[in-house]
Amino acid sequence: MPIFEGYFRRFSWPIALAMLALMAIGITAIWTVERAVDSRDVAGCTAKQAAFAVVGLGAFLGATVVNYRRVGQGSYALFALTLFLLVAVLFCPARKGAHRWIQLGGPVQLQPSELAKLVFIVALAWYLRYRDSYRRLGGLIVPFAITLVPMGLILREDLGTSMLLLPTLLVMLLVAGARWRHLLIILVLGVVVLFGPVPRPVDEPLFERQIDKYDAWQIGPFVRYKPREFRREDGSIDWSKRAVMPVSYARCQIGEGPIFDLQPLSVAMITLKGHSYQLARVESWLRQEDPRIRATAGFQQHNSMLMLAAGRAAGQSDRAAMAEYLRMVPEDHNDFIFSVVGARWGFAGCLAVLVLYGIICLFGMDVATSTADAFGRLLAVGVVALLAAQVFINVAMTVGLMPITGMTLPLVSYGGSSLVVNCLALGLLVNVGRRRPISLAPPPFEFGGDGI
Repeated sequence: MPIFEGYFRRFSWPIALAMLALMAIGITAIWTVERAVDSRDVAGCTAKQAAFAVVGLGAFLGATVVNYRRVGQGSYALFALTLFLLVAVLFCPARKGAHRWIQLGGPVQLQPSELAKLVFIVALAWYLRYRDSYRRLGGLIVPFAITLVPMGLILREDLGTSMLLLPTLLVMLLVAGARWRHLLIILVLGVVVLFGPVPRPVDEPLFERQIDKYDAWQIGPFVRYKPREFRREDGSIDWSKRAVMPVSYARCQIGEGPIFDLQPLSVAMITLKGHSYQLARVESWLRQEDPRIRATAGFQQHNSMLMLAAGRAAGQSDRAAMAEYLRMVPEDHNDFIFSVVGARWGFAGCLAVLVLYGIICLFGMDVATSTADAFGRLLAVGVVALLAAQVFINVAMTVGLMPITGMTLPLVSYGGSSLVVNCLALGLLVNVGRRRPISLAPPPFEFGGDGI
């Protein structure tokens, strides 16, 4: 039929097929966990994920049909609605210690932070499409406000999702034409805010009791042997005789004054807000070699790496052994699904998943570079940047290169909101590709100047 002929003429098949393959891998991995782990949290997840995939596929197809510029025209209203939902979710009942979901009725739930990722990209792309104010340092205030307002709301309960917005913003600004030196200034300021040292007083009575208890003990990168004397860390001290100290650059004392820890500003802010679980994730990542940490706050990340190692090249052949590994990591059907892929299909399976993401990013950038519409280009770049950042953070978290952030693996991890929103994002990406101008010939060489 002519209508379908026109629909598929500029359809980005590699993106669609890679998306379907990732969804199939995710459903199979979740089924592997459900079969091996006898848990109420995992029971029935395979069927639910398959239903989510059907809904996501419908969302993908719908997003490819509607003109993406109409979505842009309503982006500010969607952005305002998303901010309202991010505030409303704070008043909803907590689930697993976090306010992330709004109950819509029955088993249907909405995670506003997932929706905010996509709406943020659309609103930012619509704002940047024909402006040049961001070529000046002062003109970056509005783009950063569009980013930091939802980021601040998301950060209250979802550290992982909030980490995606800034990298996406910087990539979109760079493609839009922002100056390198302005972005570099902002990056330097961001590093100062995140890692700048601030003093935090130490409880001296507790400090003295610890001194009496241990002959020598670890205090950040230093060791104190006797009152008012600090020396370099002694690596020969047994772990059982070391005190677990707060995350800090060093413990200091000026003369006979009070003792204080030099902490990164971001860590101090987390401590003041009382988000102990976020701080525990950072501490467990920094002290992965401590066996006490592995047995407590760091056991999930440590066991995740064991699962990946158990898969070897082609996957764990012993089903009983693999089932035992799968039982070691809670939420392995969600945040740690990449570890399940590694245990089930080994290095080959992990590589296949990364190649599929690479295909989406590669053809997504082809869409961005070949479209003549500024909004379409920025929208495509934003979707690709968001996907790449999410994959990088999740995989780095799984292999121990970053702290646990609660980040899902796009299209693979269990979860309806995440899956549907990612399908919507890829649908918009394909939508931009469908409306690219048709090139009748390759572009000519541009030698520059007047000569040949």
